Order: sequence, then C-alpha cells, then structure tokens
Amino acid sequence: MNSIERIVLQAIGENPDAPDVFTDDSVGMLQIRDSINDAIEEISIITGGLKGRYQMPLRSYRSFYRFDYSGGDIAWITDAWVVGTQRRLEQTDIIKLSNFSPRWMLESGIPRAYVPIGFDHVCLWPKPAGDTGMVEFTCVVVPKRYTIDDERLNIRQDLDQAAAEFAIGEYYASRGDARSAISHHTRYMKMVGIDAPYYPTDRHWQLRSNKDPWPKATG
Repeated sequence: MNSIERIVLQAIGENPDAPDVFTDDSVGMLQIRDSINDAIEEISIITGGLKGRYQMPLRSYRSFYRFDYSGGDIAWITDAWVVGTQRRLEQTDIIKLSNFSPRWMLESGIPRAYVPIGFDHVCLWPKPAGDTGMVEFTCVVVPKRYTIDDERLNIRQDLDQAAAEFAIGEYYASRGDARSAISHHTRYMKMVGIDAPYYPTDRHWQLRSNKDPWPKATG
C-alpha cells in the first residue's frame, strides 16, 4: 500500500494497517487505485509537470513518423531539436504549410518544422534527404496507470495530497454523499491551481439590478 492509498483509507474511516472493505490486494484496492490513477493523469495534463524525451531517427524521404514511447502517453510536444545540426524545429500546422508552399510534401532537405498529428504521430518538413540525423522531442507525458502498490508513482510529492483528495471525493460520490464529494474535490482543485468553484444545481443565476421599479400608470 503506497502513501496516497494510506491517506485515502484514513480519510474514509478505514484502518490502513488492517482495512475491512478495501483489502490490501489488487481486487480490494481496485476502486481506490482507479481513482488515484485518474487523478495522476489529470494532474499531469493540467500541470504539464511530467516530461520525457524521445529520440527519433530520421529516415530518407519520410515525412510522417510515429512515436513509440514506452513510458506512457504523449500529451503534447514542448520542444524539438535536430541533434546533428543543433537546430530547433518550429511547430506549425498543415494549413500554414499548404499556404506557404502547396508542394510542401515533395520538398526535402534538413527539417525546419514539425506538425503534431494526434497523440502519437508527427510530420517533419521538409522531409529528410538522408538516413542520417536524429530529432530529440521533449514531451509532456501522461504516465502509465499503476496496478500494484510497489510501482513508482509519477507525481510530484507535493501533489500527493491533491491526488488523495480527488480519490476521496470520488469515493464519497460513489456513496451518494454529494456534499462531502464536492468538499474534497474543491480542495483538490485548489491544490492543483484550478479556480472553478462548484455551485449547487438548485441555484439559478440571473442578471438583476437594484433600481426602483417603474411607476405604475394611473388614471
């Protein structure tokens, strides 16, 4: 049982050393671990704090490449660097390339720009003229989901409590305790820097002024 799991169990009234409901095994802790994994994924995307490097060998006259990153899922590219020529690639898009040069797919040479395509593909322009060279991408990464307690959690230590608050909120939501769920999820949002307060659904917001009403017609 890792440190975040212990925080969650203590908060919901379980004894982490001898839990009754959420036993310390893959089946008993499934709900808690799913919530913690969801929290880690969301925190990784919001903060962009977890980054990885991926070195991609260039191939002759190839424009499109696929990331085969084993450390998780790539959220977005933050930097691209051609190792051999010590050149930083500019990020662009297909529309801009087409406006700049309608024949861009036929052009070859030393890459000058890249186009992200989805989560695991990238296009280089112009396409390399040879098989030599390498582009090193720095990317924000969403880590793989952990399944056992001794796996390393890819989250900053100062955000452990935030991940725990997320999981605690989901626990209370699953039990129908909306008030407690909102309370813990609000704490989670403050810890990760999201300023989005919850409002009860029975409150309807509308524009209103404090001016005196129009006088009624007389006579």
